[in-house]
Amino acid sequence: SSPLLEDINLSGANGVLVNVTAGVDLSIGEFQEVGDTIKQFASDDATVVIGTVIDPEMTDEIRVTVVATGLGQAVGAVERPMKVVRRAPPPAPRSREPNYTELEKPAVARKRAVGDGVTGNDSLEDLLDIPAFLRRQAD
Repeated sequence: SSPLLEDINLSGANGVLVNVTAGVDLSIGEFQEVGDTIKQFASDDATVVIGTVIDPEMTDEIRVTVVATGLGQAVGAVERPMKVVRRAPPPAPRSREPNYTELEKPAVARKRAVGDGVTGNDSLEDLLDIPAFLRRQAD
């Protein structure tokens, strides 16, 4: 038990939410003392969240509100058996490897060869007559 917490035992708490309400005269040392006292009683792996409210009407007073969870619970991992919902079918074998040699030509040259009657034997200069931004859009 703690004099700060009015004889409430937080030993083993898994989660602690702390609200410190004080006036503008609250010092860092007082705030640190509240935090240290909470850490003494909470479990080592507890989640502790501390917040502060400044109330100008409170002078030379500190009000600490504590919400603690997981008191008196046995700590143990619960292992639930996993159940298979659906198995995926094995992947189908590939019929053949794709032919990437055609992709060595720029897309503009491939499309022009099919659509405009331009053969693949055209010079590179003809290809360069097309602005670069149009060639990139075609890819």
